[in-house]
Amino acid sequence: MSRPLQQTPDAVYRDLAEGRGGVLLHLESADYVQLNDVAARIWNAIDGSRDTDAVVAALRAQLPDAPATLEDDVRGFLATLRERGLVV
Repeated sequence: MSRPLQQTPDAVYRDLAEGRGGVLLHLESADYVQLNDVAARIWNAIDGSRDTDAVVAALRAQLPDAPATLEDDVRGFLATLRERGLVV
């Protein structure tokens, strides 16, 4: 198992209406990110106890019709979050 993923303490997240995703604000950079429903699920799965594989597994359990590219999509999104300093 690789190192667990953690949300930066410098980010604030708010859910939008059910199924509408959410918004992230990086407090230091003022970087604002609107998340669709799947991206919001990924963000919420980053709880400090799951590594990348466990985040993928949690998402797959929530999305029974997940595409075959789910793992690559999640890894790509996590890389973007890391680049923006939202995941440590």
